Amino acid sequence: MLPDYSEKLNLNSNLIAAQLRDISDSGNHIFDFASATWSLICEPGDTVAGLLRSALGTEEALVQVVTGATPDTLLERLPTEITEIQNIDRTLEDSLQVWRRRATQADVLLSIQILKSLGGQLVTPSSSLWPNQLADLGNGAPAALWVLGDLNTLVKLEHSVSVVGSRIVSEYGKAVTRDIVKSLVQDGKAIVSGGAIGIDAAAHERALELHGTTVAVMAGGIDRLYPAQNKELFRRISSTGLLVSEVAPGVSPTKWRFLQRNRLIAALSQATVVIEAGFRSGTINTAGHANELGRPVGAVPGPINSVRSAGCHQLIKEGRAQLISIPADLRELCGVTDYTQPEFTSLGQWELRALDSLGDSIKTVEQVSKNAGLTTFEAQTGLASLAKLGLATPTSNGWVKR
Repeated sequence: MLPDYSEKLNLNSNLIAAQLRDISDSGNHIFDFASATWSLICEPGDTVAGLLRSALGTEEALVQVVTGATPDTLLERLPTEITEIQNIDRTLEDSLQVWRRRATQADVLLSIQILKSLGGQLVTPSSSLWPNQLADLGNGAPAALWVLGDLNTLVKLEHSVSVVGSRIVSEYGKAVTRDIVKSLVQDGKAIVSGGAIGIDAAAHERALELHGTTVAVMAGGIDRLYPAQNKELFRRISSTGLLVSEVAPGVSPTKWRFLQRNRLIAALSQATVVIEAGFRSGTINTAGHANELGRPVGAVPGPINSVRSAGCHQLIKEGRAQLISIPADLRELCGVTDYTQPEFTSLGQWELRALDSLGDSIKTVEQVSKNAGLTTFEAQTGLASLAKLGLATPTSNGWVKR
């Protein structure tokens, strides 16, 4: 039976109180409404709000906020070790002012209505689909997730890798991203990224191309997808994977929310791979969150004079990331050790040269022959041997590395 909050709320006439009373009277789930409200009245990563929800419960904490509870009253109900934190009373007082100011304008029911009109759903910690790995964020965990797409994708995130990098990407970065995502998808990993132009978009695109699972984490509401030029990509992601945000529809993406979005990318994934990142970039911020959460981080090196890869090199130099150069490195990053790596040293000269000439794109026998410096017969023979070893695959238009 749902608790009756009407008596507690009778003395308060603000918008949230009225909506909460209506939800209670209608028999709908108060926990989901309260979780949605918290995502409207506080910023992502608000640990004070998370502390209150943890100590009092999501619904009761909201009631205390909208009915005018004083900081002293709330402090009496918090664990002793928390109340001893320096300036906790002042911090709580400031937070209450912000939450209550926003509560006078927050139309939670409208946000939920917009979500439903888009075909999205609200997922809260009470759901069986809630990603348990978010608990590693502690009091900074989101109160709710506003999602658009296949909800079952949330379960797949237990075995996922975030692939992130620079918005300004080189051809080298694109090629590496395609190779890395291909290896991850073949190993059954879902791909998580931020939907930005550059490496993020390349990772999502490659996962979709390979019919893998991909998730884009947004910094604003799912009705305000950013960047606008990736609108078609977002549509494709939501048709087979998932768009995720911890803020409600109508909330704009801001610099702070992008930084907090990065912590969500890191927390949802079992590991993070960084491709082309400058010294000071959001990508390095994502890697930092992964480090703090104890998640493994991998970084792909680039040319030593590349500004785009300077952040990757620094991560490796400081021991904050594992160097990623071959598929085996990716598997090791994800904790897989019981695999067999192909013995390339046992390949013949024709096979090795043919394998070196293959890439992600399909190549004809003539192209392989030219690139590898082989005769047509030698190239055909080498490719046939690679196919038997599972290292190359013939297609209707040519050959591709497997």
